[in-house]
Amino acid sequence: MADQPLHADHALMAKIADGDHRAFALLYNRYWPLLYLHAYRMLRDEKAAEDAVQETFTWFWKNAPLITFKGSVSSYLYGAIRHHVLNQIRHEKVKGAYFDEIAAYITAGHYQVDEVVRYNELVEAIESEIDRMPPRMREIFNLSRKHLHSHKEIAELLGISESTVREQIKRALRQLRVVVNDKSYLLLIAMQLLR
Repeated sequence: MADQPLHADHALMAKIADGDHRAFALLYNRYWPLLYLHAYRMLRDEKAAEDAVQETFTWFWKNAPLITFKGSVSSYLYGAIRHHVLNQIRHEKVKGAYFDEIAAYITAGHYQVDEVVRYNELVEAIESEIDRMPPRMREIFNLSRKHLHSHKEIAELLGISESTVREQIKRALRQLRVVVNDKSYLLLIAMQLLR
């Protein structure tokens, strides 16, 4: 029974990807109030929250054919709203006075329900980007971050210099930085990614 909403959302998503406006309207009406409340809790501004939800749904509609889900549609939408709001903050679209309040909100751990979802979405995005790396870079990065080998061990294992290992890891992290684009996430990559 609990799987029905998940299944229904995925069925709607398939129709939306095919350009079905009615399916999009159903999804929009189902999640707009919840996403608005989520955005409002972060922004404390009704107009900014409405704009964030509207812009997120607009982006979602335009990109629906390219979006794939491993989890739930609702988790994806919550993550998209959060990402959009954080981008607004970065680009100073929200009054500066709210930044400290939002940072405190995030630090205080008010995302208890979403922490696992956020982490899993992050790991998926990182894994996807790692898969796009050139084979040698991917191999070196995985030996370093997944298998916890030192630069020296990787160099010996692959018959290359330590400086080559260091350079490949730096390039890999730069490539991930473009995708992740968030310093706290980059810290996660550097410290505990894919344990």
